[in-house]
Amino acid sequence: MADIMFQLINFTCELNQPNHHNIEWLSENDSEKLNEHLVLAGQKPMEDEQYRDLSRKGVARYCLLYDNGVPVARGAVEPYSEDAWEAADIRTAREYRGRGFAKEVLRFLSREILAHKKIATCRTEKNNIPMQRALQSIGYSLRG
Repeated sequence: MADIMFQLINFTCELNQPNHHNIEWLSENDSEKLNEHLVLAGQKPMEDEQYRDLSRKGVARYCLLYDNGVPVARGAVEPYSEDAWEAADIRTAREYRGRGFAKEVLRFLSREILAHKKIATCRTEKNNIPMQRALQSIGYSLRG
């Protein structure tokens, strides 16, 4: 699948909506928490050292969104340049989709990126229409 790139351009009031669920940043020692979500999402767990390596090197900083104590969605900030950071790897476990969790994670990540005075970007697949709608509702536009 081909990815398309979006960039946050128009700051909508949607971006400033409060979080309705608990979202926490993971530390380099939280691979067990991330793996709980990965298993729920039907994905292969990550090796502890692999996750610590991602965290230590600053490749990605992960967060989890909890619904009734269950880590149903995740996302990461990937600082890929001096000027721009990506809201990346936003995923919701299949049985929890359609409830706005990915959009809430996207808002959380976008605010973090803007707080660091970086350009916020996000890639998604061409056929991922729900994610494209979430991006556009917050103020992202296709990056030309």
